[in-house]
Amino acid sequence: MTPRKTAAAAPATGPRSVRSLAAHAAPRYMRVADALIAEIEQGTYPVGEMLPPELEIAEQYGVSRYTAREAIRKLTELGLITRRAGIGTTVTSATAQSNYSARISDIDELIHYAKETRLKILGEEWVKVEGPLAEVLKPAKGQTWLKVTALRYPQGSRKPFSHTTMVVQPAYARIRERIRESGAAVYRLIEEMYGERISEVKQEITCLALDKEQATLLGEKAGNPALLVYRYYLGKDSNLLSVSINIYPPDRFKLVTSWRLDWK
Repeated sequence: MTPRKTAAAAPATGPRSVRSLAAHAAPRYMRVADALIAEIEQGTYPVGEMLPPELEIAEQYGVSRYTAREAIRKLTELGLITRRAGIGTTVTSATAQSNYSARISDIDELIHYAKETRLKILGEEWVKVEGPLAEVLKPAKGQTWLKVTALRYPQGSRKPFSHTTMVVQPAYARIRERIRESGAAVYRLIEEMYGERISEVKQEITCLALDKEQATLLGEKAGNPALLVYRYYLGKDSNLLSVSINIYPPDRFKLVTSWRLDWK
């Protein structure tokens, strides 16, 4: 079977590049991946047919071959295509999988995790730190902090893999102006907008049973088990800058952590 050509020719202004999406902060390979996902969902590349080769995709979108390869890798991770040596890349599904695997061993990988996913903001409000929230934010008990709730999605998927609550020290409340940017993360916005560097991230992992509201937002059944992950972002002198409370339903998220031992 020969690779299927795209339905439309390249526009007169140049190759089918991602320039029209240049305002977005997503990595270039993700913009190419999103465009390919849209074409798969629209039937330009039906299930069972093949994607063009890497070089052709690179030319169509005006990117490097490496960028095209990374975009294809992302489609593979989402379960949309399979690659076989000597045969090519075949479309195997018209919809992306909603599971996500994160390898987080240091802060750089945590930044990569934020860039490879997207947030849908559900709401924001000022809350007094009391009750159950005070157990999470013990140093801030009685204070009023900014709370932002959101759903996090794998790039290219319409099904969220987590419900996230971000609680931010009031001194950094202006991050709300940019929190909706693609790939935005609270700790990165604090660094960029205020010059406050994150010196440490503490993570606690436990579990819970989804309540009715959480289950509805995540498309699960109330009472189902879920992974509960707290991440505490600390600045200079262990100053608590923000906390994220992340709820991951079963079979949608895998956290991979590795440690390297130095036996010098």
